[in-house]
Amino acid sequence: MPTTPLKTRDGTNVEVRPLSTGDGPALQQFNAALTDASRGLFLPHAYDDTTIAEIIARSEAGTDHTCIALVGERIIGYGFLWDIQDPVPVLGIGLADAWQGQGLGKGFMDLLIHAAKTAGAAGIELTTTLENERAFALYKKMDFKHIGDTDNIAGDGRTVRERVLFLTLIPGAKPPTRDFAPPV
Repeated sequence: MPTTPLKTRDGTNVEVRPLSTGDGPALQQFNAALTDASRGLFLPHAYDDTTIAEIIARSEAGTDHTCIALVGERIIGYGFLWDIQDPVPVLGIGLADAWQGQGLGKGFMDLLIHAAKTAGAAGIELTTTLENERAFALYKKMDFKHIGDTDNIAGDGRTVRERVLFLTLIPGAKPPTRDFAPPV
């Protein structure tokens, strides 16, 4: 299974690899370990067994590009491009609380943007909660443009008001009109 190394600001080695069969329990542990504040900012889908199995199946089928960041066997980050073959896939990343502020967000974003370019995407869209200033600043620094706000259905079923951001990868690309919700 292909892996990509990342390093934190303090030199810790992190391995990023595709999500695969067998990662379900560790992904559930990742979600459970987030503080309530972080979980409120990153809740892309439910973390029950059925949903996780479908997310893994979509990843393995190539419908999505989904990856995890690991230190040893522990998942410390989770990222995805939903519907990777669409002209504009939807990107999301989440990092465990203890690993935020270590430079991993940018590294993770770089890997996902590269995957979208490799897949021929015209652009990338993402949403972030109005309260998530740290992520909003990172996305703007990476040339995502704030194009408006939307109501998004979070993984727990709540409707959340979020900012919509768009990154142009091919000149002239435009964000699609879509309703935001988890893919499963």
